Amino acid sequence: MQRELRYRVSLPVEAESAYAWHEHDSAFNRLSPIWETTRMVSSEGIREGGRAIIAIPSPVGSMHWHAEHFDVHKGKEFSDRQQKGPFHFWMHRHLFEGADSGCVLNDIIRYELPLSPVSDLFAGWFVQRKLAAMFAYRHKVLSNDLVFWKSLPEKKVKRILLTGSSGLIGSELAPFLRMGGYEVIGVSRRAEPGRTSVCWDLSKPNPEDASVLLDGKPLDAVIHLAGESIAEGRWSEAKKQRLIRSRVDATNNLIVGLQKLGLSPRVFISASGVGLYGDRGDQILTESSAPGAGFLGELAQAWEAAARASEMAFSARSVQMRMGAVLTPRGGALAKMLLPFKCGVGGVLGNGRQWMSWVALDDVLYAVTYALETQAVSGPVNLVSPHPVTNAEFTRTLAQVLKRPAVLPAPAFALRLVLGELADELLLNSQRALPRELLESGFEFKHADLRDALSHMLGKNRL
Repeated sequence: MQRELRYRVSLPVEAESAYAWHEHDSAFNRLSPIWETTRMVSSEGIREGGRAIIAIPSPVGSMHWHAEHFDVHKGKEFSDRQQKGPFHFWMHRHLFEGADSGCVLNDIIRYELPLSPVSDLFAGWFVQRKLAAMFAYRHKVLSNDLVFWKSLPEKKVKRILLTGSSGLIGSELAPFLRMGGYEVIGVSRRAEPGRTSVCWDLSKPNPEDASVLLDGKPLDAVIHLAGESIAEGRWSEAKKQRLIRSRVDATNNLIVGLQKLGLSPRVFISASGVGLYGDRGDQILTESSAPGAGFLGELAQAWEAAARASEMAFSARSVQMRMGAVLTPRGGALAKMLLPFKCGVGGVLGNGRQWMSWVALDDVLYAVTYALETQAVSGPVNLVSPHPVTNAEFTRTLAQVLKRPAVLPAPAFALRLVLGELADELLLNSQRALPRELLESGFEFKHADLRDALSHMLGKNRL
């Protein structure tokens, strides 16, 4: 039996602009639910007869969905239909209609399950819930992105060098920036076919191949995110030295190398972390708060000092983004917590009273881009939600969003036994940081509330 679903969302731009956003080659991946692994494999673009192949998750591994565009009317509507895939029939119409304050996007989906009507009895409800969650996510991302790009100050930055472009943040930031019209050049230890990148091992001050940068165009900005993962493995002395080299030495090499190439970026944004503040209990921490003790505090101070050398080297506006725990189900702390919490065996860490400074991945994308173009943003910047929570509150909220119990705590002594020094500095230390500089400059967080952020990125919202 064929079914029809309709979803609509009001957007703050004209229909032609909303349509153009969908034409970008990264639009599909940007709209794909972050809790899944759906990805565009290939696409001929939105044109009559244009075909696309999409990798989608399935119980037996990834499978390919083949689709074709039709009824394409530029600036107004386009449709796609399944040629080969999991449905017996699938058609999705995207209709953009003008409205007083922008436009309305109507998503009209007609589909039929294989083996229908028998399959409708046991799988129909599941498919409808899945689609309702997917389009709730798509519409929120689309609306937030369009609102952000519309509110961004006039863009002066054009060309950006991005280190860590294949990491948790960089792999999302690069396509996001390109969708905003920026030219993004990644930094990689080895040549990457199909990507615009500089071949550069940052343990050395000289790139292996920087020809892509030496075409006479100015380099406007650097976003420096590269660094070995802090959370992987116990902190042996060898591990600590690698962490220092991958942050402090790499930053020094990056600046020296750019000088040798004769490039002078006007903006230099570098990653840092709220671990700089050490263990501060209930104290409210802003950018003017003093650094704390411990390895992470010392590492972050040295890292920021290395990044500030860009001010002298290039006369650049230097920004050090002190990030909290970046939340995304695709990696980092949240990804590691999901399995035990989904199994009902999650719980507080230690006594649960330590404060957690967190930030949704999308807000990281918005804030870094905002910092590129906002002259008022400079120096250390706390990139955290305005609403930090205790570990106990985080645990309770995550369990409620997942509708699971969270009754098995992880005692401090057990964490220290397994993780050593890392347990105290990364899991048990308390940092109640607030993003004063961002808020005072006019930046608006899209996911300031923890429950809202988790519901959005874990697919718990419905249309």
